[in-house]
Amino acid sequence: MPNHIIVSTLGWSRQPLEAAMAGIAALDFGQADLAVHEGWAHLNPSELAASPAQVRRQAERIRGLVAQHQMKRVSAFNVGLGSGVLDEQERRLAAVCDLAAALEVPVVTIGAARRGTPFEDEVARLRTLVAVARSRGVQLAIETHTNQLTEWPETAVRLCQAVPGLALTLDASHFVAGPNQGADFSAVLPYVRHVHLRDAGSDWDHIQVPAGSGRVDFQQIVARLHALGYAGKFAIEYIDSIPVAASAGEPVDIPSNIIRMRDVFLAAEHAAGIVRGQPPQPSPYGMEYSAAASRTNATNG
Repeated sequence: MPNHIIVSTLGWSRQPLEAAMAGIAALDFGQADLAVHEGWAHLNPSELAASPAQVRRQAERIRGLVAQHQMKRVSAFNVGLGSGVLDEQERRLAAVCDLAAALEVPVVTIGAARRGTPFEDEVARLRTLVAVARSRGVQLAIETHTNQLTEWPETAVRLCQAVPGLALTLDASHFVAGPNQGADFSAVLPYVRHVHLRDAGSDWDHIQVPAGSGRVDFQQIVARLHALGYAGKFAIEYIDSIPVAASAGEPVDIPSNIIRMRDVFLAAEHAAGIVRGQPPQPSPYGMEYSAAASRTNATNG
């Protein structure tokens, strides 16, 4: 499996971390984007912040799971701090970044403030949080996301310009299904340090569709990022708590959609003339996907 494509543990958000890591490894992926979302999956920032010993215990737990499943590493964190109080956000993010540093995870993604939040208030919050992450050698990024300030590309760019050191995690599905409605979002690309991959239609009911059946132009995204020298990861993020809006005959299960997203993305890279290791195998877009069949000839990456 190419090293630049990883998988989010949110595909197994209803299950323990052990099941999520086992599921990712079973699909022959060697790297994970770990969900650290308060009250959801797979670690709670508040518990990490309880003591340095808790951070150490979780680091050892994660290293053990990586070794057990012969994976390479956890390569990114997707974080929900779960508090509206800035002091508590600082405390929780500090612990999350301590864990990231212990695992040599370079980038941590958090959500931006909700739609309607005064811009300057969000700038002040993010300046504080970027300083916390930077002090631990971690890149802090905010995700492009519907119902948050980053649902509009121009606002996402303005935040990065106003907060030195802040980066973006691009989730193009929100720029397609949200109010941006697929309009040009190329202005955000120079600020992107991490990418979430899934296809989407034109509304929230179609925020998650089988790759290749929606409106996200993966070839354009990868070509433009490649031209900018993007060196980060591409994390496939199909979430098990969100229905996959699929036409008859298309897969609705998460493992099959992860494999399909991998194939579509590798084909987009190939079409854009980007070669990383071996070329992608042909993808049977018109056929029902089988995760077991797709694992044939795959390598751990």
